[in-house]
Amino acid sequence: MATVALDSKRTKEHMKIRINRRGWAVLVGVPVFILTIAAAFLVSIFTSSAQASSTLPQGIETVAVTVIPGDSLWDLAREYAVGYDVNAAMEHIAEINALDSSEIRVGDTLDIPVLAN
Repeated sequence: MATVALDSKRTKEHMKIRINRRGWAVLVGVPVFILTIAAAFLVSIFTSSAQASSTLPQGIETVAVTVIPGDSLWDLAREYAVGYDVNAAMEHIAEINALDSSEIRVGDTLDIPVLAN
């Protein structure tokens, strides 16, 4: 509470606070904005249609292939992904086997997905 004494003979009076339009906008607008954002967040949480599946996902059928001299990821993808895009099959093989590149070494055992036509 602010008080001011303008004259030593006058008693102390309470100071009136004046708020202009911009002040009212900030005083009222900021809390309304925050409450609107919070309400939108809560509504989006409770109305979300994302749900966890109650069934377990089926595994991908794979074949374990040991790399021999002369094999490349391209050759393996072409051999096992008959009728499919070879580049997509190579990416899928790399993803399943956590390969950083398309380089494979002799003696490595790779899980190759069996794609049904």
